[in-house]
Amino acid sequence: MSRPGSISVSVDRLRPGTVCSHPIEDASGILLLGSNTRITTRVIDGLRDRGVHSIEIDPSDLDRLTGNGHPKTATTKGRSSKGESNEPCFSSVWVPNVAVKDLLVDRIDEPLSDKRIETLHKGVAAAKKRFDQLEQIILDHQVHSISGFATISDAYARSMVDDHDQTVGVMGVLSHGNNDLRQRAVCLSVLGMSIAIEMGLDGPATLDVGLAGLLHDVGLMLMPKRFSDQTSSLSDEERWEYSKHPLMVNDCLANLRDISSAVQIAIQQVHEQYDGSGFPRALRGPRIHLYARILNVADAYLQLTSASTNRCAILPHDALGVILHHAARGIFDPQAVHAFLKVETMFPLGSNVELKNGEQATVIRRSPAGYATPIVVDSQGERIAVTESNPIVRPLPSTRVEEMRIPVSRMQTIEWNLAEQTLLI
Repeated sequence: MSRPGSISVSVDRLRPGTVCSHPIEDASGILLLGSNTRITTRVIDGLRDRGVHSIEIDPSDLDRLTGNGHPKTATTKGRSSKGESNEPCFSSVWVPNVAVKDLLVDRIDEPLSDKRIETLHKGVAAAKKRFDQLEQIILDHQVHSISGFATISDAYARSMVDDHDQTVGVMGVLSHGNNDLRQRAVCLSVLGMSIAIEMGLDGPATLDVGLAGLLHDVGLMLMPKRFSDQTSSLSDEERWEYSKHPLMVNDCLANLRDISSAVQIAIQQVHEQYDGSGFPRALRGPRIHLYARILNVADAYLQLTSASTNRCAILPHDALGVILHHAARGIFDPQAVHAFLKVETMFPLGSNVELKNGEQATVIRRSPAGYATPIVVDSQGERIAVTESNPIVRPLPSTRVEEMRIPVSRMQTIEWNLAEQTLLI
């Protein structure tokens, strides 16, 4: 559904050289172009290639975009006050060899958007329905295309271009304490793409990471429900059966033409660990595909922030600490972990914290000042300055799900078996 107050405009009326000051969506509410995007002939051709014939725009952009007025420039990341861009500007086409990181709109000084939260939540609901359809199609042996899932990863990637931190924060909160296989896949896709973006991957590669994240656990749909429930205890024999599910996905998708070989390989290798302790083939180091190494870190984070057989969910801040300590043992790709830390900061996006003066706040954005000083707001949405005299003193548990803390003194001695999803503190 189009947003209230928007105007439907034919793509043929768009004027190259103008700049849209508001996000542009299709009639279904899917983000096509982020705000402050320059309209070029490539953008227009890209929309047509995607089968988009009309778009929903803000009324204030009508004259500018259709040529019934004077073009007006807008300020984006890397853009001077004269509208001269020092960095690539995002179009509707993902261009190879252009890092998505260079396309992100800088919203560090802006509040979070209620509209974006609503759109992200609707996207998850739509994705769940898509997974339900896929499950039935797999059971009927009628899988011919995964284009619908490519559209999902594309929509979330565009949302990250328009507001990276809010997209990652909202999806991170949705993942905490949630064991729904479908929702978890969407959250993994977004977190994986955020790491890919931070590592400098281009649009096509970032979308491949997202698609692999969405599909990597599809094999569990063919297995009894207990195999996809982290709170279920599995016998040794069942654990062996569980370790085969990445290969089952490959059997389901091997003959599809609209899935790249890189995605197929990554799907099989998401559960491989950098030190060779993973499954199904115990690969190690660079033998594991980069996309899989990225998703492996995101998957570990989601595993920790969800309840398991012997514990409740772990606080996001402490989950990140566990990952950092195990990265030092060689379990994860160090570059992927470093990128993940830069994405989430020491206090992950969407998490709650307490400041030295006793105020409680929510982390909404990363700060260029460093990992320990994210941008936070109080319960009314007002920003609170994190300073040397008023630093964050501790993370706070969620009010939605039960979460546990892990003392710093225990981080070094934790025994974590990712393959068996067990954590001994």
